[in-house]
Amino acid sequence: MLNSKEQIVSYTDSAATKLREIMKEQNNEDNFLRVSINENEHGGFEYVFGLVETTDKDDTIIDGEIKTVVDSESVKFVEGSNIDYVEGFQRSGFVISNPNLQSGGCGGGACGCGGGEQEPSGETQCCGGSNAGQGCCQG
Repeated sequence: MLNSKEQIVSYTDSAATKLREIMKEQNNEDNFLRVSINENEHGGFEYVFGLVETTDKDDTIIDGEIKTVVDSESVKFVEGSNIDYVEGFQRSGFVISNPNLQSGGCGGGACGCGGGEQEPSGETQCCGGSNAGQGCCQG
């Protein structure tokens, strides 16, 4: 386990506010937000967010406004990402800008945690990729 004050992942004020709101609604204010990247069925990437109580020994823990944990395999892909939350007329969601993921089909990848789509593992699953390392998930 590696503790880091380094800004591997950064959050805009609106994203941090929304994440704290979600954590409070789910009574998980002391949990970590796990951010990881998985390859999707189209050969691109997707972000997976989940609220977790504990960390794994290979995780990087980021001490900051939002307690964040990133698994060792995802750090190299997540590093430098900025997470924002936008609200619009037809959709609301987290927008992730990631300079490490290039465009190419679904290769960019973006996703955000919603208010309750939980897998049996307890992690919140989310949508697939988009172009140019930036995208939006509906909330």
